Amino acid sequence: MYLTLKDCAELAHINVSSARFYKDKEEFRNYFKTSGEGKKIKYEQDSTVELLSFISKSYAEGLDADQIVELMDSRFGMIVTDLATQEPDNNTETTQQEDLVHSLRHVLLEELAKQNHIILKLQDELENMKAEFKEGLAGLYEKVENGHRDAESRDLEVMQKLNDIKLIQQQRNKRTWWKFFSK
Repeated sequence: MYLTLKDCAELAHINVSSARFYKDKEEFRNYFKTSGEGKKIKYEQDSTVELLSFISKSYAEGLDADQIVELMDSRFGMIVTDLATQEPDNNTETTQQEDLVHSLRHVLLEELAKQNHIILKLQDELENMKAEFKEGLAGLYEKVENGHRDAESRDLEVMQKLNDIKLIQQQRNKRTWWKFFSK
């Protein structure tokens, strides 16, 4: 099924301006399957939605256009090369070696993308842990401060009670002393 770029962008959950940017970008242009020309151009729904999502997520993971193209070559099975500048190679061994190098490069780039994704997740996790630590530390400081205030308050209360007891004791001693002389 063929849809407009706007419809494909909505299905990919990206904004239309980003979709236009991706389709107009020279590196990505050959990956879009289209039908029609000019204002009546339509895009193959499934491949375009998948492609737009892939490009958007790859940019979000911090990859650049060249890295994304390398990943798209292996994922979508397309190799973007200028066939007019390629010289025909009749040597089977050389072709096999080039295919092997190309395959290895794609595998390594996929692994690099996975590692970048893991690094981004770990960085997010680290930031969350730092925020939790700061929040916990602030809570701890608050508890310590509250504990100090409570201790000071209790100390003052105890001191006041001791002073009250001392006064009461002094008053009793005075009365007892007067009683002692009155006898």
